[in-house]
Amino acid sequence: MGHSARIANQHAPIDYNAAVLAPDLAMSYTLTMSGVIVGRSELEMRDAEAQLARGAFRPGLGYELAQPVFALYQGSGSDAEALARYRRARDALRLTLADSAGASVPVRDLHIRPSTDGESSESGLVLEILTDDARIWTGS
Repeated sequence: MGHSARIANQHAPIDYNAAVLAPDLAMSYTLTMSGVIVGRSELEMRDAEAQLARGAFRPGLGYELAQPVFALYQGSGSDAEALARYRRARDALRLTLADSAGASVPVRDLHIRPSTDGESSESGLVLEILTDDARIWTGS
């Protein structure tokens, strides 16, 4: 996949709970690392204004390799240095996101985190992305 699908650094933390999210647009997305499937999500909840999409995350075989990096995010809190370490480690994974047709989805920021109250996920995990890609909001 091209460089457009790689994750760009995002320095300011996002208040994901502040977003009012729209219902799903029914498309499956696949997160990969060097061709290995890390997991999938429909990104059921989307907020075009905040450019935020999130949904239940279904881990693939590659998630075991990426999981320790995402655990850094949970432990970083508001510590800027810890967040920077997490982002460097996450970016080193060279994660890519593709839609169900295999087209790359450019992502500005990405997290896999435990689900919270009101978020349904069989695995207990949620994939969150920030993107400018209009296809996420229109479903086309």
